[in-house]
Amino acid sequence: MELNDNQKLGKKVKAINTSVLDFSSKVVGVFRVPTFREGLLVVTCFFFLITLLQIKLFPRTLDVKVGQASKMDIYAPRAVVNPEATRLVQQEAIDRALQIAKLDPEYYRIDESVNNLVRFNLNRAFELLDAAHARYLSESKPVTKEDLPVIKFQKYFYEPPSFSLLKGIVELNDADYRELKEKTHLILEEIELKNRISVEKVAETKLKVPDLILRHKISTQIAPLVQDLAAISIRPNLVLDSAKLAKLEQQVRAGVPEVIHRKNELLIAKNQVVTENDLQMLKELRLIVDESSRIKVFLSLAFFVLFLTGLGLVYIFQFHPDLLREERLLYLLLLLLLLVVGLIKVLSLTEIPSLPYLAPVSFAAMLAAILIKRELGLALTAVVSLLGGIIVEYNLALTIFYFVSGAIAVFTLFNFNRQRDLVRSGSILSVANLVTVAALNLLFRSSFNYESVLLAVANGFLSAVLAIGSLPFMEHLFKITTPIRLLELANPSNPLLRRLQIEAPGTYHHSIMVGNLAEAAAQGIGADTLWVRVGSYYHDIGKIKRPYFFVENQFSSDNPHEKLNPSLSTLIITYHVKDGVEIAKEHGLPDKLIDIIEQHHGTDLVRYFYQRATENLQGEREILIEEDFRYEGPKPQTKEAALVMLADSVEAAVKALSKPTPSKVEGLIEKIIRERLDDGQFDECNLTLKDLNHIKNSFIKILGGMFHSRVEYPETVLKEMERKKDNAGSDQ
Repeated sequence: MELNDNQKLGKKVKAINTSVLDFSSKVVGVFRVPTFREGLLVVTCFFFLITLLQIKLFPRTLDVKVGQASKMDIYAPRAVVNPEATRLVQQEAIDRALQIAKLDPEYYRIDESVNNLVRFNLNRAFELLDAAHARYLSESKPVTKEDLPVIKFQKYFYEPPSFSLLKGIVELNDADYRELKEKTHLILEEIELKNRISVEKVAETKLKVPDLILRHKISTQIAPLVQDLAAISIRPNLVLDSAKLAKLEQQVRAGVPEVIHRKNELLIAKNQVVTENDLQMLKELRLIVDESSRIKVFLSLAFFVLFLTGLGLVYIFQFHPDLLREERLLYLLLLLLLLVVGLIKVLSLTEIPSLPYLAPVSFAAMLAAILIKRELGLALTAVVSLLGGIIVEYNLALTIFYFVSGAIAVFTLFNFNRQRDLVRSGSILSVANLVTVAALNLLFRSSFNYESVLLAVANGFLSAVLAIGSLPFMEHLFKITTPIRLLELANPSNPLLRRLQIEAPGTYHHSIMVGNLAEAAAQGIGADTLWVRVGSYYHDIGKIKRPYFFVENQFSSDNPHEKLNPSLSTLIITYHVKDGVEIAKEHGLPDKLIDIIEQHHGTDLVRYFYQRATENLQGEREILIEEDFRYEGPKPQTKEAALVMLADSVEAAVKALSKPTPSKVEGLIEKIIRERLDDGQFDECNLTLKDLNHIKNSFIKILGGMFHSRVEYPETVLKEMERKKDNAGSDQ
C-alpha cells in the first residue's frame, strides 16, 4: 500500500514538473516573439520616463498657515518670483513715471468736448445779449449796469467779462451784431479744435486771435469786441491721454525686473509670521501641494509622455516601418533617448543652474543620424528637447537650445564618411550653440548669463568627442555598419583584400573593375554607392580557396575544368559563393555585405558547363536536370546586390570578347540584362525597368571607354620609329 502511495506522489510531482516546464516554455516563447519584446521595451521606457520626470518634482510638504509663525527656516529649493515684492516695486516705478508724464504735453490730447462746451456757453450768453440788444433797439436808450448784470454772464466764460464789453456788443446795430456772433463762433471753434491749449498756454493762445480776425476780414467797428469776447471764452482743451498712460504703465511694468529669490535663499525665517504672499511662493515651489494637485500633475505628465510615445510610434509605423523589423535599431534609439534624458535629470539636480546646458543632446542626435537615419536623429532631438525642458523646471529656453543644437548636429552630418566630419560638426555646433544661447539670454533673461554660454560652447565639442569615442562600440554592439567602417573595408590594405590580391590577383582586378562599373550606375537608381563599391570588392572572396579553377586566375594554358565532368565543375564554380559567405563570417564582415556575397549570382544558370553537359549527353535515357547547374541563391533582395550581379556578369563577359567593338559591347550588355530579367533574378528586389535601362547605359558608357579600339600603326612607321630609337642610342 505504501508503494502505491509513493507511485501516486511521484506521478503528481511529475505532472507538476511537466506543467511548470510547459508554462516556462510558453513564457520563453512569448519573449522570443519580436513584437512582444518591442512592446515590452516601449512600455518599460514609458514608465521609466514618467518616473524620471517625477523625481524631486514634489519635495516634502511643509505645514504652514497664513497668520501663524513658521516653525523653521524655509529656503528656496530653486529660484522663485516674489509676486508681492515685484508688484510693489513695479507700482512704485509706475507712480514715478505717471508723475513725470503729467508734466509732459505728449501725454495729453485735445478734448473735443471742450469745443462743445465753449459753443454751448457762448450760445447761452448770446441768448441774454439778444434780449438786451432787442430792448436797446426798441427803446433807443443807453444800456445801464442794471440792464446787463455782469454776474449773470460770468458762468459762461473762462474769464469774467467786463461791463464795457457787454455794453459795446448790445449797442451795435443789427448787422454788426449778427456778424459779431457769427465770427466769434468761427474763431473760437478754430482755436479750440486746432490748438493744444494747456492752462499755461491760454494767454499765448489769445495772441492768435488778431491774426484770425484779419484772416476772416472782420470789420474794424466790431474787431475789438470780437477779440475781447473770444479771448475770455478760450479754455484749456487738454486732458491726459488714457491710452498713452496705459501703454506707459505697461512699458514701465515690463521694464522693472521681477524680485527673485535665488536657489537656497532664505524665504521665511523661523518664527516669522507667514503671509498670503509667502504661501503663494511656497505653492509655486511646490513646497505645499495637496494630494489632488499631485495626482493632477502626475496624470498630466503621464498623458504627455503617453502622447509623445504614441506620436513616436505612429511616426515610425508611417515613415520608418523597417525600424520595427530591425529590433537592434529600435533598442539603440530608445537607449539614446533614456541615456540623454537621464543625464539631463542628473545635471538638473546639481547646485549649478546652468549645468543642464552641458547635456549632450547633440551627441544622441549625431549617433542616431549616423547609425540609423537622419530623420530619426531629428525626431529623437524633438522628443528629448520637450522632455528636457520639463525636467529642468519647464525651461522653454533650454527646450529651444536642445532642439536647435540637435538639429544643427544632424544637418552638419549630411555627408558623413570619416571621423574628421564629426570634428567639423563639433566645431560648427559650438559656434551655433554660442549664437543660440546668447540670443536666448537676451530674449529670456534680464541679465546675460556667461556661464550658460560657455557650457553651450563646451557642449558642442563634448558631443563630438563622445560620438567619436562611442561610435565603434555602438557599431559593434548593435551590428551597424557606418560609412567609416565601409571605407576601412574598401581600403586595399585591408587584410582580406590583401589576401585576395596575392592569392587570386585576377579575381582582385576583376572585383575592382566590377566596383567601378557598379558604382557608376548606383547613384542613378537610388542605390548606396559605398555599399555597392564594397560589395563589389568582396563579392568573389570565396575564390580564394580554389583560385586556379577560375579563368581570371589561370595564367597558363592549362584549364583544370577540361579534365573534369561539367557537373563537378559546376559544383566547384558555384561553391565559391558558400566559401565567400564562410570567409566573410570568419572575418566579421557586416551582414549586408554577406548578403551581397550570397546573392550576387542569385539562382542563375552556369551556362557554359550546362551547355557542355548538354553536348555530352550520350542518349535519350540520360536526364539533365537544369537545377543542378544553377546557383543555390537566394536571388538579389536589394538594388545593391542586383547591381553587383549585373556588373559581375557584364565585366567578365565583355573581357572575354576577342575583338570588342562598341556595337558588340552594347549588344552583349543588353543580352545579359535581358537574360537575368527573363530568368526572374530581379523578382525579389525593387529594381524597375527604368533602373535597368539606366544601368545598361551606364555600363555602355564606362565599358566603351575601357575597351576602345587603338590606332594600328603601319609597318613602315614602326620601322622608322625603331631606326630613330637606334640612332639616338648610338649617339650616346
